[in-house]
Amino acid sequence: MDCQLTIKNLKINKNKSIGKVIVVVEGEEDEFRLLKHIFVDILEYNYVPIKRNRIIQYEFQNKFNKNSTVIVANTKSSSIKSIIDDEIYKDKLYNLLKEEYHQSLKNVPIYILWDRDKSNIEDDSTNIENYRIALDTFSNAWDNGYEMNGLLLLSYPCHEAYNLSHFTKRFYQKKIFTSKECKRTFGSSRYTIQKMSDKTVLFAIENMNKSLNSYGIKNYDTSQFKHINNMVFRKEEECFKKNHYFNALSLISIMLIDLGIIEGK
Repeated sequence: MDCQLTIKNLKINKNKSIGKVIVVVEGEEDEFRLLKHIFVDILEYNYVPIKRNRIIQYEFQNKFNKNSTVIVANTKSSSIKSIIDDEIYKDKLYNLLKEEYHQSLKNVPIYILWDRDKSNIEDDSTNIENYRIALDTFSNAWDNGYEMNGLLLLSYPCHEAYNLSHFTKRFYQKKIFTSKECKRTFGSSRYTIQKMSDKTVLFAIENMNKSLNSYGIKNYDTSQFKHINNMVFRKEEECFKKNHYFNALSLISIMLIDLGIIEGK
């Protein structure tokens, strides 16, 4: 996709059949509310939440779109290590999904949404290395050459950056020091998740594209996103190390583009 594309050049294809899709998140509530609104209220897909290995019955079933189901599951903890080290937990989660839907997960796209949070400005070289490992391991939603596919999409500093990007003009120019600041800004604004719409989804993508453009990324292929992912991570880390703030950016929109839900006109 060309990063110069703006909201005038984008459209949502609500008729896009995406089959079964798995989204892995770290949080217990907020991400579930966000994704339910995006995939159910806006896109009208089927939605299944799995919290800590517990399947809840379909919260939404669309009789006109039976072939598109989004499964949202959270991890054992909010540490990035939980998606690269905890084999027992991953086995339980993936086996549960496999048994429930009777198909190989290698044929199901998986997206891992995570926050690049820092509780302070002290050196966290070990944590940075864990992020780098995760970015290299989970580089493609469909097939990354490993047993378990998956694309890691980070938000800087947290997923509330994605929420704010729906409503904030020139959000790509905003600088945010901490997740607490980002969460507080969204919580105290007049905007809510429920106010997100078709138009704001496209506006968030425009903000994301302009952020990527500021890093010299003029275009990208979501099926070959590893290089872009690592470049953005490096740029954000350099910014934080030098200035103690993140350039506000969320890559959650990449998921919608990769699934073909968002198209160029």
